[in-house]
Amino acid sequence: MFVALVQRWRGGLLRVAQAITGNASTAEEVVQETWTSVLRSLETFEGRSSLRTWVHRVCVHVALARIRHDERASVPDEPVVDPDRFDEYGHWREPPARWAEETPEALAVRREVMDCIERTVAMLPVRQRVVITLRDVQGFRAEDACEILGVTAVHQRVLLHRARSRVRAECERFYREAA
Repeated sequence: MFVALVQRWRGGLLRVAQAITGNASTAEEVVQETWTSVLRSLETFEGRSSLRTWVHRVCVHVALARIRHDERASVPDEPVVDPDRFDEYGHWREPPARWAEETPEALAVRREVMDCIERTVAMLPVRQRVVITLRDVQGFRAEDACEILGVTAVHQRVLLHRARSRVRAECERFYREAA
């Protein structure tokens, strides 16, 4: 049973650990430390969340402890989305470009956009990287992401909005330059 859980959740834990540490080999070590920590503290699991959520939270704590001394999460003071893009009612003045063609050129551009997204996510502050990885890559519910990160629902939404906004801005810049 334990081996099956380790195998089933390994990929997700690696993505979370790498989103935090920014390094594949460090992420591997973090996942190993996570399972060691889980085994040591399994008796403290109270069942207030799912086991999966609890294990991912342990992984986040291990990864953050691993990088705490050389990297501090920072929240930018400047707005991530230019407020001039919206009218007085909060609607887009000019909506973002649609991404809908299925031509070979469009498929090639889509791959380049995915590369752009991955590079952008890798450059985000730690908590933004983790929340976008949990929510948009792994499909965690907002409540579970809050619990894993130990943040409020409002803070999780702010982090996710900032992360998505930066990714969108980079994708829009990429499309403008490609056109």
